[in-house]
Amino acid sequence: MRQPTGLLPLVALVGMAALFATYWDDAWHTDSGRDSAAIPPHLLLYGSVAVVGVGVVAWGVAALRATRSAGAVLRHRPLLLAGLGGTLMLLSAPVDAAWHAAFGRDSVLWSPPHLLGVFGTLALVTGVLLGARPGHGADWALSATGTLILGATAVPVLEFETDVPQFDEALYLPALLASTLLAATVIRAAVPGPLPVLRAVVGYALVRLAIAAGLAALGRSRPDLPVAVLGAALAEVPLRAPAARLAAGAAGVAATTWLAAATGLTNVPARAVATTAVPVIVLFLLCLLAMTPQFRARGPAVLLVAIAALLAVGWEKPASAHDPGQGRGTFPVLLTATSDGRGTLTATVWAVTTSARTGASNGPATGACPRLVPRQLVARRAGKTVVGLLRGAGGGCAFSGRLQVAATGRWFVYTEFHDTLRGDVEAWVPLDARHAGAVTERRELYLPSRGAADSGPTAREFLAGAALYALGLALLGFLLAHVHQVTRRPAAQLPPIGPRGHPRA
Repeated sequence: MRQPTGLLPLVALVGMAALFATYWDDAWHTDSGRDSAAIPPHLLLYGSVAVVGVGVVAWGVAALRATRSAGAVLRHRPLLLAGLGGTLMLLSAPVDAAWHAAFGRDSVLWSPPHLLGVFGTLALVTGVLLGARPGHGADWALSATGTLILGATAVPVLEFETDVPQFDEALYLPALLASTLLAATVIRAAVPGPLPVLRAVVGYALVRLAIAAGLAALGRSRPDLPVAVLGAALAEVPLRAPAARLAAGAAGVAATTWLAAATGLTNVPARAVATTAVPVIVLFLLCLLAMTPQFRARGPAVLLVAIAALLAVGWEKPASAHDPGQGRGTFPVLLTATSDGRGTLTATVWAVTTSARTGASNGPATGACPRLVPRQLVARRAGKTVVGLLRGAGGGCAFSGRLQVAATGRWFVYTEFHDTLRGDVEAWVPLDARHAGAVTERRELYLPSRGAADSGPTAREFLAGAALYALGLALLGFLLAHVHQVTRRPAAQLPPIGPRGHPRA
């Protein structure tokens, strides 16, 4: 049941475009706020998914025509895995829309619909990779697809690496370790050739550099340099046990992430990384000691103590960083936020009118001013919320406030009002507290959507989220259960399929 010759290169190239679109989309929303569904990063992402989906469908149709047996097609594990993954990818978009309609806006990448798309992407790419035929002009695509697996699994930590953390930054390294170890497990089993994890890590670093260059050319916010993931290459250390190689990769990621944080190459502070990096590195060193004859007798007891210390790292509650529930707009404002580089943030907001013909600002919206009652100035970042006063500034339609935050990175500064006709409204801009400067944006006061992240999940939302997580984890379990059982021989060496779906003798 041969895979079409051009499918693997197609998935590799189109998948890289989708990865760029993912970072572009995050930067777009960070810099400009929520926008329409037809913005360029959305079109690139949806178009990429559609192209890959058509390729997998063509694979399935060709297999069905060759075997004339739906059962034989369903028993072909790479094709089944790719088909299930592609189906979940396509379903994740309408599921996400339904989620927002039912529970409000949710910009967190760890939300159930978003992770469903991540699991689907991983399954689709892995299925196509397992069904590929090495030695038929696609060897470069095998390595590129390994890079894509690493990129797909790293998407859940994107918000930490783009300086818009939605959760406490102490969770960055545990999430990164989980993603890279999962990727290393799949890559070692699915990608033929020497040093597959090292090739994937090098390719991923180059792709991330290209993404950063592309975003810079577009004038958008850029992610961190891809230093943290470089330590995953230590999974290629020639240790005897596969678990020991994964432990080496985990220690490598912990060390390079800590180094990147300590040298300012990542936006996550070093103290947040150290809470996990130190136990992981110590645990790996103890594993190495336990392998020696001198420590073999005491090794298990020491390892149990180390594991207990690692599990003692606390799990923080989520909190919104930006756009927790951006709903329907009311009227435009000009919002200026200023940082002194030492943590003092000030904000001034003017309600304005606009020209129906040009969209240009035409001055104060005097009709809206009596309706606005200033409530507070709020700054949010990584589970932390700082609140300050917001007052009228010299009469008219101007309001201003000031607050003090930690000079640790990008904060999202909100001006919150009560509109006597519409209810509570707000607008926000991103501002880096580490550097002196000012940001002026034309935004719109909007009504926060019901079910925003701040309000906590309802029972219905909890059950729906649990069901979606279970679906994604079931697909992941299917992938891991079969990834080592699917042969890595060229498809031409597989037993030919007879007309009724049974292998020929």
